[in-house]
Amino acid sequence: MKLAYQTQPKQSKGVVDSDKLDSMLADLETEHTKLLDLAHAHKDALTHASVEELRDITIKTSDVLMRVASIEDRRRAMIERDTGSLGTLDQLIEQMNPTDQDRIGKRRSRLRELILRVQEEQSAVRQASEHLASHMQGLIKQVSASLSHSGTYSRGGAVDPSRSQVVSSLDVVQ
Repeated sequence: MKLAYQTQPKQSKGVVDSDKLDSMLADLETEHTKLLDLAHAHKDALTHASVEELRDITIKTSDVLMRVASIEDRRRAMIERDTGSLGTLDQLIEQMNPTDQDRIGKRRSRLRELILRVQEEQSAVRQASEHLASHMQGLIKQVSASLSHSGTYSRGGAVDPSRSQVVSSLDVVQ
């Protein structure tokens, strides 16, 4: 006896599941919003020189980046599985019906804008970190120079002896 039905795949090769793609893009949007918030918090923590906050923000940022990587891996795998190749989002949108094109296109635009904002904010955090590091190096040099018997280094990089007389002593007790 023959079976009267066959199992058919939901979609033919070449067409990506737009609902799953939209869901993954929404997840990416959520995670990038968290990255933007963390970048703002990072800049604020640098301003206040809060080591504890910086540590917490670094851990949270790492967690978010791991989730972004996981979502991206799943998205790539789905696209390759559904279409047979890894095309760009623009190429995928071209193959969708007009309703899905509009929905995914809007999601893509929001995500791109958000990613640019995250990049700009992270660039500002990097600059603030570099300025703080430079400031700290300057402070360390000043403290080292004030505690040094020989004075400070000259512009040529050689030790510039101090005009003050250095007096040192050593007590020896038997």
